[in-house]
Amino acid sequence: MKNQLTNTEISQMLGEEALGLERETSQKDTLLFLTPAAVAENCELAGFEAEAISYLQSMANRIATDSNLKRLAWHCHYLLCCSSSFSRYDVRNWTPLTNLLGEFAGSFFLLIALSSVPHIRAFHQSRNIPESIARDTYSDTSLWAEDYKTKHGAWGISLHILPWLFNHLSGELYRLGRLQFIQRPFRQKFRAFRNRLNRQVVVLAEEGTRYRSDGQIDGTGGEFDPENGWTSRFLIDSDRVVGTPIHPIGMALCREVNLPLKMWECILTPGQPILEIHIPAGSPMDFDACGDSLRQAIDFFPRYFPDRSFQGFCCTSWLLNTQYQDWLSPTSNIVRFQREFYLFPTFSNGQSGLARIFDSDDIQDLSKAPRDTSLRRAVLDGIQAGGYLRSGGALLFPEDLDWEKQVYRTHFDECRLVTGDD
Repeated sequence: MKNQLTNTEISQMLGEEALGLERETSQKDTLLFLTPAAVAENCELAGFEAEAISYLQSMANRIATDSNLKRLAWHCHYLLCCSSSFSRYDVRNWTPLTNLLGEFAGSFFLLIALSSVPHIRAFHQSRNIPESIARDTYSDTSLWAEDYKTKHGAWGISLHILPWLFNHLSGELYRLGRLQFIQRPFRQKFRAFRNRLNRQVVVLAEEGTRYRSDGQIDGTGGEFDPENGWTSRFLIDSDRVVGTPIHPIGMALCREVNLPLKMWECILTPGQPILEIHIPAGSPMDFDACGDSLRQAIDFFPRYFPDRSFQGFCCTSWLLNTQYQDWLSPTSNIVRFQREFYLFPTFSNGQSGLARIFDSDDIQDLSKAPRDTSLRRAVLDGIQAGGYLRSGGALLFPEDLDWEKQVYRTHFDECRLVTGDD
């Protein structure tokens, strides 16, 4: 690691605007979040092991005893934890410190992330968030630090992970059992309708999406269907909606439905609030635990955040690749999880999830990839047979949460939709 950072290098890292903060905010004699006691407390709350805590205390001391590194650390902390005008996503424009700090760059950013723990802890206490939920939420920091150590040999996080972690460390995201939840606007190009009598749900595609004959979005995985592909249509007026239906198994149907609004109510449109589901690494995706997480979320957000309403749950992930229903055992957690949701197609390349499945960002030769788990074997066999890796999406509405019952598949009546029979 270099002994000193120059002012020019700091300017390149943060930009001149950041360096224009009040002088007193950058000349702290002691940065509390770099003291051994603060590092230990923040790490312990986030679930770090003793060896990692000791390592990060050592790194914090190196930063605290270097005037320019300390100055840089204060600015990073201030912008991410204290500034009301700085967007965490602007971090992506920062210059990585790898060329300046080598293998210690990740440790620097990890300490910045951990510096926010006292702020979010105070917020959680003000909302009476249970201690167990707060700790589970912070723990994603240690999971990403372990992932970084596996790849780089030292505890840290990559610069591009910082915006994600600040969902956890700013009071937006919560881990409730196996799953994580964050309120967001619905960002997918679909609308959902519910039959007022039999409660069936149907999802319709927005206008103008081109699909292949297999019901996937044209171009997904680099595959196009110029001859048999088709474009979705959506039309709504005062008494009915006409559009392209999505089957709950995760594919668009090459036909149109005509839904009278006296019988069908709209329950989700783009932009409305939903709870996004995220599936953290670190433990098996236990089927029963996932169902319990969803039930917890339905109780948690109205109880602790009555100001954060939501229409339903949405998840987009490589784990929702519907090909897994052919590649994996029907009793696998992934397959069972998928079948509880209303699945929909998403656009993706042909490598969705590859790095996560094989714990590597650089898989060059799949013939040499490990086959030591059922998922890895299934993926390699599926690709060898001509498949590719794509992602997928899923919806679930609180009214329909009846875990293990596969509600959307069971109640989807394609014939009645097509004929317009109410």
